[in-house]
Amino acid sequence: VVYVTATLPYVIMTILLVRGVLLPGAGDGIRYFITPNIDRLRKPKVWIDAAVQIFFSVGSGFGTHIAYASYNKFHNDCKRDCIITVIVNSFTSIFSGFVIFSYLGYMSLKTNKEIDKVATEGPGLVFIVYPEAIATLPGSVGWAVIFFFMLLALGLDSAV
Repeated sequence: VVYVTATLPYVIMTILLVRGVLLPGAGDGIRYFITPNIDRLRKPKVWIDAAVQIFFSVGSGFGTHIAYASYNKFHNDCKRDCIITVIVNSFTSIFSGFVIFSYLGYMSLKTNKEIDKVATEGPGLVFIVYPEAIATLPGSVGWAVIFFFMLLALGLDSAV
């Protein structure tokens, strides 16, 4: 089961990315994503929020790694496991950023709002903005089923 729930979100995100980059305005969203805002990088709050996000997404401090480590062999290469975890986490974050911002660029064009006004923080992005974007696509029911199935797979995978 875990082989499916761990890899399926990447397959679905790839499908959503291909669909997203074909939408009008997607290029603007991706450009917004990859263009750094130097003024924001000078603020300590940005770096604090980034550190909090890293600790949260890698899962350190929750005891998950210790629990999983109990199943390893005694001479397991923990350093390698940590490096792989960080690399996969970073790749997933960047990849999902491209997916999300392709749709935010589309919604920005569709609603005549700036991208930073379309995007919301937290669960609002996943449960409000993204479904609104999907609802405007042809075959929206199919896209919604795929998207929420991906969220279900991610939820099942993170609960293990």
